[in-house]
Amino acid sequence: MKRSALLYSLFKSTFITMFFVEMSNTVSCVVDGLVTSRFLGGEQMAAYGLAAPYFSIASIIGGILMVGGQTMCAKFIGSGDRDGADKAFSTLCIAGVVMSTVLAIIGVVFSDQIAMLFGAKNEYSELLPYTSKYLKGLFLGTPFFVMLAVLSPIVQLDGGAKTANLASMTVTVVDIVADLIGVLVFKGNLLVIAIATSLSYFTAVVVLLTHFRKKTAGFKLSLGNYDAHFAKSIMRDGMPRGASMLCRAIGPIVINMVVLNVAGTAGMTAMSVQSNIKFILGAPACGIAGAVLLLASLYVGEKDKTLLKETMSASLKYVAVIIGCVAAATFVFAKPIASFYLPNDTDTAKLATAAIRWYAVSLPILAINLSLAAFLQAIERNKGAYLMNIGSELVCVVTWVLILCRPFGLDGIWAAFAAGQLMLLVLYLAVALLQKEKAESRSDSLLFIRDGFGVSDDNRLYASSQTMSDVTSLSVETKQFCHDRGIDGKRSFLAALFVEEMAGNVIEHGFDDGKKHHLETVIAIDGEDVIIHLRDDCRKFDLKEKAKKWKLDPEHPEENIGIRMVLGMAKDVSYASAINTNNVIIKI
Repeated sequence: MKRSALLYSLFKSTFITMFFVEMSNTVSCVVDGLVTSRFLGGEQMAAYGLAAPYFSIASIIGGILMVGGQTMCAKFIGSGDRDGADKAFSTLCIAGVVMSTVLAIIGVVFSDQIAMLFGAKNEYSELLPYTSKYLKGLFLGTPFFVMLAVLSPIVQLDGGAKTANLASMTVTVVDIVADLIGVLVFKGNLLVIAIATSLSYFTAVVVLLTHFRKKTAGFKLSLGNYDAHFAKSIMRDGMPRGASMLCRAIGPIVINMVVLNVAGTAGMTAMSVQSNIKFILGAPACGIAGAVLLLASLYVGEKDKTLLKETMSASLKYVAVIIGCVAAATFVFAKPIASFYLPNDTDTAKLATAAIRWYAVSLPILAINLSLAAFLQAIERNKGAYLMNIGSELVCVVTWVLILCRPFGLDGIWAAFAAGQLMLLVLYLAVALLQKEKAESRSDSLLFIRDGFGVSDDNRLYASSQTMSDVTSLSVETKQFCHDRGIDGKRSFLAALFVEEMAGNVIEHGFDDGKKHHLETVIAIDGEDVIIHLRDDCRKFDLKEKAKKWKLDPEHPEENIGIRMVLGMAKDVSYASAINTNNVIIKI
């Protein structure tokens, strides 16, 4: 198969949205850290660092629901089940509101106890009031933090990428403005900064909700659509991400304690700078992994193994180019970055410089591991996804921290981030190469794709069309393709006819707006069925809905005859709009 131009176009747009989603989930951390370090001093900066695991704890719920929900919705859309997608969406929203509200109440009531759990006790008890106030303000906004994470990929899946991106930018703008007003005008402390952050999440969620008021919105929320079985499935499918978020919370707590023991407050301040910059540096890596999860889930629903592997290939290219450049630039400019955070503390800035550089070294390997975990999640290799997430966020890194901290001190702790990610990737490759489970190819084995999944490459025909001449050639090729695989003459003829009619309709009416478009067609032989899948990025056109509104004109009986013929003669026809593409699936 030639490289899918449409897949790479979708990967690009999905990555951009997922990058902004990740930034919206982390930019508040960065802004809070910058404002705290510049205006509130080192002691409150250390308290900010101790409170950082909050974002991972809140992300446990958000991550579980986001991954489980978008995976289920994408698979329903990929299989053409719109009702199932609506039920999954409704269940997802209701579960998100209930669970995040409960967490918010617990966090506000027990903020002191949580602050002490994070390390604000004993000789560092002077940090307790600052840490507690910051946590209290953050927990107030937990429902909005969670729903922002949950709704953003659903809006993207529903063709609302611009709205999702706008919501992400809203977080940044509102948080910056509110933080500065709180500190400069009201002379506030960490509590005021946290409340400003919660306000930014609230505003972003309001922006996202405007998408569902549009007539073009595909997902419909209904309280009566809540399904306990769906909720269980969402939780199950999202648990690997939840494990990742839990480990992301536990890992920093353990590492913070080691840093405090090795280098005291100075080391903790340097660690806080690294933790803050990690939010920015990790966003592109998480964005790539998010694109893998969304697209791979869609292709799992379509049972398209070839495009699954193309998705992983695209992610590795993005890692090499984007993450490679980010890591190199961060390594080179680590010193001025650290000095920006700590302009009046040269000694601590040196510690932070080393911390930033070692994290930059680990970043490309981390990005690959996150993408592999997302891929395993999409193909329902949940055990593998668990192990990748737990290894990446906790086991491998903490193990190396404990090994290297004693002989090398802080330098060993910083180096542990790269050593841990490398160890995890090596373990993944070793297991993939040594696994005994049968796979159809080496690439299937490396990606843990189960034997017999989907339709084999020999029984799939891929084509990209730009002109009516391309469509005519594809029609002829389709007939021969079906005939060569034992399909009877009548259905081989119908497959060729349907391709010519439907693909020709897209070229004639979808490519007429002067913009560059893609049309890709897949013909698959699945058992006794011939399945035709047409995907294009033209304006939305639900042919089944349009057909319901058509009225036969006696004077022009030939109008829409091709589409009416397909709808009347095919065994089944389904339509779904996903990620700004039209998807028509015809079964013969």
